Amino acid sequence: MLSSTSSVPSRRTLTERVQQKLNEILESSDLIKFVALVTMDGFTIASGMRNNVDINPKWLGALIVSSIKNLELNLRKALNEANLSELVISLGQDLLIVKSIGKLALIMIVDRALDMNFVMYEIEEGLSDLSTDLGLGRKE
Repeated sequence: MLSSTSSVPSRRTLTERVQQKLNEILESSDLIKFVALVTMDGFTIASGMRNNVDINPKWLGALIVSSIKNLELNLRKALNEANLSELVISLGQDLLIVKSIGKLALIMIVDRALDMNFVMYEIEEGLSDLSTDLGLGRKE
């Protein structure tokens, strides 16, 4: 017996749901060039990018996470108390934006012309949805 089409969405794997959310973020603006979800131990769960972007998402995810950990450790040594939750790096005409929440980090490369409020809203909404899908509580 064939199952009804109404049950298909619930049968999608977690990876498919994460990939769909990343695709939604990527498609929300032509100025978003790359998006990836990584764990805070450097594993790239899923990513999406525009055709004209040449990035190895696994290397970038691991590099960003290790850099965040090192930077946060050094900031704590210098400032006694630091928690790095957002990082914005200039890449010429683009910005590399990293937002971490708990065990996840969302990495985006966006055109500098994109409204930063729009970008941060997309990141917050995306991480919230992904945390819920992955069964991780949001760390406030």
